[in-house]
Amino acid sequence: MDKMDKTAAPVDAEAAHKALLDENRYPSAATCATCHPKQYKEWSVSQHSYAQLSPVYLSLSNKINELASGSNGDFCFRCHSPIGANLGESQFSSNLDRHPTAREGITCVACHRVNKRYNKVSGRLALVEGGLTDTIFGPMGNDEMEAVLKNTDDFKVQVDPKKSGRKIHKDVGQFTGLSEPVFCGACHDVTLFNGFRLEEAYSEYRMSPAAARGETCQDCHMGKIQGKVSGYEYGPAAVVGGVPTKKRKLANHFFAGPDSSVLPAGIFPHNDEAQKIATLRQWLQFDIAAGWGTDKFEDEVSESHKFPKHWEFADDRFDAREILETQFETLAWASEKRLEVLRNGYILGDTITDQADKDGIEFRVQVRNGTDGHNAPTGFTGERLVWLQVNVTDRDGKVIFKSGDRDPNGDLRDGHSSYVHAGEAELDEHLMSLQSYFVTQNGRGGEIEHVIPIPYPLTSLPRVLPSPSSLVFTGEPPTERNHKRGIEPLGERWGSYSVPASALTGKGPYKANIKLISQMAPINLLIAMQDVGFDYGLTPRQAGDALIASAQTLWEKELTFNIK
Repeated sequence: MDKMDKTAAPVDAEAAHKALLDENRYPSAATCATCHPKQYKEWSVSQHSYAQLSPVYLSLSNKINELASGSNGDFCFRCHSPIGANLGESQFSSNLDRHPTAREGITCVACHRVNKRYNKVSGRLALVEGGLTDTIFGPMGNDEMEAVLKNTDDFKVQVDPKKSGRKIHKDVGQFTGLSEPVFCGACHDVTLFNGFRLEEAYSEYRMSPAAARGETCQDCHMGKIQGKVSGYEYGPAAVVGGVPTKKRKLANHFFAGPDSSVLPAGIFPHNDEAQKIATLRQWLQFDIAAGWGTDKFEDEVSESHKFPKHWEFADDRFDAREILETQFETLAWASEKRLEVLRNGYILGDTITDQADKDGIEFRVQVRNGTDGHNAPTGFTGERLVWLQVNVTDRDGKVIFKSGDRDPNGDLRDGHSSYVHAGEAELDEHLMSLQSYFVTQNGRGGEIEHVIPIPYPLTSLPRVLPSPSSLVFTGEPPTERNHKRGIEPLGERWGSYSVPASALTGKGPYKANIKLISQMAPINLLIAMQDVGFDYGLTPRQAGDALIASAQTLWEKELTFNIK
């Protein structure tokens, strides 16, 4: 009791009882990890598990509701935290105060307690409630489960929740829909009430060559190689009390994508041991950068140094650091897999030099979609940054031309740069970016690009309401649309660059360094929603620094222009 402090969540009998009841409705992924450690490890650092924890997502959801007079409701929340939505939690609540299973985002039961086929319903799914010992659903059915229950010599398990022993679900209901692309389409095709098509990953897939061949979302995103049809791993689906079950096809539960965490490693990836030694609020107090829990720091720290109550003992800090080292390894693995899927999706192709003489340099750079399963980028394309960064230098290394560089905020120099708007940076007219732009209708004709697709109000408060007329012909409402600039399956785009004669220094040869870079979101998105604040007490600067740090160079090449 002497180590209790205000950062610990208050506990009372009523709250503890409710938590127990909720666990019996929607078991935590940590419960599943006991017998499914491989799947839990992959999921724990996935975008699915980050879906609700993300402070960027939560602020965007809150900002949209602010701009739309609250009419967007739980539209985002029900996909990002189906458990939280079913528990009746507020979409505005801090993740620090949510039920632990609700914080897990797309957790185990979000998929394996679904037993009905849906289509493009934007996340409005019914989950089958039940505790650990109740039926779960999978594509292969109950055969191996029956074998485990019959083999009492090797597998000492218990399906009665009232009896002691290692608990296990009593059976596995076969639901082959889990292996079908349409299952993914329930969340990965996002259409607002008014018909605005925010994300179309599943629709793009339906029209793709990959779909025509019968390849599924799962074949590319749950196989051996992220983003490529590569077959599946083979091994036991469970390890029960140290005893593996029969080997079978194994689907990878990481689902690599462009997002990465901006949170401290004590909070993400999900880690049951981390949750046992500290609350999320207490992990926020742990100073990772200062080296708490390392031998160097603990050997040199002054006895008068003031620590938060929960971390005042060195042994606790050492325990935390040991967990963090594991977290760092997991995050590094995730970063490699993220690079793998992005490199499979984007290809830096040919270059063509149209002119290279004393009158200037003109050249083109090709970017190709490496997949034939959907566009690149796909999903929330208004948020996805993929661009060419080009620097041309003379033989002394002096930069004579640049495109795809950043303004002081960290944004590209496009129409959404605050510095470009203020006239303090030039518009990058050569910028080759695949990011979509949201376009909304002006009050009196014309359209304007928006970072967040809510039209400016003129005579009434804006609201997201069902369309009063059919959208069969227009496809989207007249008030807003998504101006896509991505690349169709197996398609290509070219960036064109022109260096005028006046920029040449006479010190050839000249070299062009070309990088294809991916970043999960632009800084201007944070600027657009910073007034609603960020969860975990994160500042806009901290969130922005983390976004920029997430950028990955996918491909790089150099061109040489021999000009005398």
